[in-house]
Amino acid sequence: MNEADQAALELALSRIVGNPEHSQHAQVRDKLNSEPWADVAVFAAYSEQIDALSLKPWQSPPALIDHPEAIIASGTAHPDFKAAKLLARMLAHGVSKFHPDPLLAIEKAKLGPARR
Repeated sequence: MNEADQAALELALSRIVGNPEHSQHAQVRDKLNSEPWADVAVFAAYSEQIDALSLKPWQSPPALIDHPEAIIASGTAHPDFKAAKLLARMLAHGVSKFHPDPLLAIEKAKLGPARR
């Protein structure tokens, strides 16, 4: 895991654990007591992405995509095509696949380091 992924996972977890009003606050805190940190952090990341992107239950968030280039090559009929395209954009801008708010992170990356 690289530094960007670690930071994104920590951000995703903090957004849930740090907000007692979050709908998944108790669930994530319980998971932290019984599951490996990395597994819970990935769960938090994709949960936050689902919310940030207003995904439907059948749509995958970028955090769950492992080989975006293969999915994109499969064409638009692939059920994860949109997630793979978004992940490719994220990676092109140096954004971790685990960032809890992909579109915001891409926009910040476009501004450059001096404007973030």
